[in-house]
Amino acid sequence: MPAAVRYIGMFRTAAVLFVLLGLAWLWTFGTTAYHPEQRPIGIVAGVLALILGFYLFRRARFAIAISAIAAAIVCLSSVIFVPQVRGPGILFLAVLAMLTAIYTVLAARALFGPAGGADGS
Repeated sequence: MPAAVRYIGMFRTAAVLFVLLGLAWLWTFGTTAYHPEQRPIGIVAGVLALILGFYLFRRARFAIAISAIAAAIVCLSSVIFVPQVRGPGILFLAVLAMLTAIYTVLAARALFGPAGGADGS
């Protein structure tokens, strides 16, 4: 069984997050007066996040690769930001870094790992 099929729940969760993020960006930059100078970038980012989310529902390899890169960037950013945070924010960033690191590793395994399971079947 391919790894992309084994991690169906993980990729569906990522797809839902990308779709929600895309809808939020489209709503924020398309219908409100929030940073009007950044409106074109926000709308394009929202559309791209929606497209990526829909392709993640289909478990397309390029969408898995792009989402793994995005998760790696979020992981690295949260680790770098920890020294500037106080209180419970440190715990939140630590959990975020761990979750995105796990997603990145499992997505990379789904893309480049062996086709069979751990026992070679």
